[in-house]
Amino acid sequence: MRKRNGFNWFVVLLFATVAYFSTILVSQQMHLAQVNESQRIADKKLEKAKETNEKLRKELAELQDLNNIERLARENLGMVKEGEMPYQAARP
Repeated sequence: MRKRNGFNWFVVLLFATVAYFSTILVSQQMHLAQVNESQRIADKKLEKAKETNEKLRKELAELQDLNNIERLARENLGMVKEGEMPYQAARP
């Protein structure tokens, strides 16, 4: 048997291959973490938009009710029915 003392290209090639795939793996993990963070932020925005949408739907339903329209007109605009006297409390 002959023993070689020379440079072993197989070990170098194996090391380079492992290093290459390790960098790809790390890069993909970092990218996946960024995608997960973006997804989390998008989910928060979606939840907030759903809450706003629900609040606006309730407000729209309230504005369809004539009693609520009358109440808002009296409270916010100071409107009164015909024959009524407006009353304003003195402000301190």
